[in-house]
Order: sequence, then structure tokens, then C-alpha cells
Amino acid sequence: MPGRMQRTRWGRVGGLGGLLAAGLLLAGFLSGGSAGAAGPAAGDAAPDFSLTLFSAKAFNLSDLKGKPVFVNFFASW
Repeated sequence: MPGRMQRTRWGRVGGLGGLLAAGLLLAGFLSGGSAGAAGPAAGDAAPDFSLTLFSAKAFNLSDLKGKPVFVNFFASW
């Protein structure tokens, strides 16, 4: 039964890959993240970022310097 043997082998490879990915993810959480990746402190200026609007126009946060800004990072999944 070559078909059954092939599925079993790929099932093991997929299972081992899943275990490896879960282990790496767990190790990342336990290590506290990457060093030097701390964000700005309270009261500091927000780091500048840019994005492309639906009109294909570029937008930079620095364009709104001195104005109150509310940033909502929305995700739907």
C-alpha cells in the first residue's frame, strides 16, 4: 500500500513541523521577546509611520504633527 505509507510519512513530517513551530513560539514567549524592542515611553513622541491610502496616496503620521491623533489598529478575523 504505497498510498497509505506515503500519507503516514507526510503526516509525521507535518506533525513534527507543527511541534517545532509550537516549540519556537513558546520559547519566544518565555524569553520575553527580542532584546531592544521596547516601544516609546509614556509622553514620548510617537514613531513616524507611513501607509498607502485607498486612493494610492501616501500618508505619514508626521503630517499631523501638533494635532490630536487617534490611531485604531482594527483587525477582523
